[in-house]
Amino acid sequence: MRFRSVRLWASVGILVIAAGMPYCAAAVGWAATQDETTITVRADVALGVLVSWIGCTILAITGAFWTWRSWRSRRETVRA
Repeated sequence: MRFRSVRLWASVGILVIAAGMPYCAAAVGWAATQDETTITVRADVALGVLVSWIGCTILAITGAFWTWRSWRSRRETVRA
């Protein structure tokens, strides 16, 4: 499989999101504590949320690249 394959990067993005999702659920549910001035989140949960955010970023960049490549190939077909 090529390193520049859109399918490869989409799969990586989905897997990274899936790895971080349980931590996102924990952050929403029980892992955050709040007092009068601050909200505190456990470090492992914060890392999971960060991992999930990175997966979303990978997936968004892959989607934008796929859209650009698809649009460019259609445009070249119309010119010919």
